Order: sequence, then C-alpha cells, then structure tokens
Amino acid sequence: MNDNTLVIKKIFNAPAEKVFAAWTDPDMVKKWYGPEGMTTDIHEMDVREGGVYRLTMKSPDGAVHPLRGTFTAIQRPTRLEMTWQWESEGAGDEEGPETTVKVELVEKEGKTEMTLTHELTSKEACDMHQQGWESSFTKLEKILV
Repeated sequence: MNDNTLVIKKIFNAPAEKVFAAWTDPDMVKKWYGPEGMTTDIHEMDVREGGVYRLTMKSPDGAVHPLRGTFTAIQRPTRLEMTWQWESEGAGDEEGPETTVKVELVEKEGKTEMTLTHELTSKEACDMHQQGWESSFTKLEKILV
C-alpha cells in the first residue's frame, strides 16, 4: 500500500449478510451511500461479476455527483470488489480516473468487521474520499440497527 491507498476498518453490530446486502440492495444503498446531508439516486445496480452500477449523490445545495463502476468480484457475504469512477457532470467536464474499491467482511459473534480499501490516484484524493466514506459509514451504521 502507498499514500494513494485508503483503508478504513469499521465494526458494525450486524451480521455479515446484512452488511453485504447494504452494499448490494439498491433500496438499502440509497439510504446510506454518500456523505451525511446528501441523498443518493440509484440508476442501475446489476450485482454480478461484470455487472454495472450507476448512482448520483446530490448535495443540499443541488450539486450532483454521478458515479459508476463495474463489479469485478463477488463472494457473498464476505467480499465485494468494484471499479469506481466519477462521471462527467456536464458539458466539457472530464470523467474522473477509474479506481478500485474492495470491501471485505468478517463476521464474529454477530458483529461484522468491514475493511474498505480504495485505491486512489493521489494523497489529496485519499484525504477527500476518507471524509466521504467515514460520513457515509455513519449513515450505514444507523440503518444496520
């Protein structure tokens, strides 16, 4: 790992199957994905290796943050890997670089330790995404109760 790799570990008071579902069930994803204060619309969620997901996070000021990726590995309920890329937000905007996200789940005594690894392109991107993921996981924790 290097400065461009973000790793976040979090323990949820829920079984691995429920945490896995929170990552793959569109109705659950839209309740937690995106930093606090944002809402998320799911446009596509084809949960299979090679399947595509597309969503848009919306901030309270109306800014939209469209995102897409492809599921590259799925081992229910312990592992999920996907590509992750910001889409362009309007005429002339460039797409962001394609990065990778890995989610590993280990269940112990009814609780699940989640390790998120997000391979990014810069230290600055890691810092920005850490804030976003941490805030999202605060929301995730609330829906897993």
